Amino acid sequence: MQETRRFYKGFHIVLFVPEDMELGTTSGYVHILSSGADVGVRLTPDWPEFPTTSQESQAQLFAYASGIIDCEHAGGFGIDLSTESVQA
Repeated sequence: MQETRRFYKGFHIVLFVPEDMELGTTSGYVHILSSGADVGVRLTPDWPEFPTTSQESQAQLFAYASGIIDCEHAGGFGIDLSTESVQA
């Protein structure tokens, strides 16, 4: 089990890649968190073909997450990825 944390445009990104990946099973995830790490969204990829290395898996998951963040900043999908704190 390998979990890596990265940052992109004010967001925390957690990439999880299991040691053994099998078709038909959940094989990793991307977790995008706000800057306060209190709100986030977790996405599980549907790999059409598994990457050959763990580094390749992480690179693809990071590209996926950064693409979602870029699209959301451009007017996006309606996923609330605001980097501002929410006051109750």
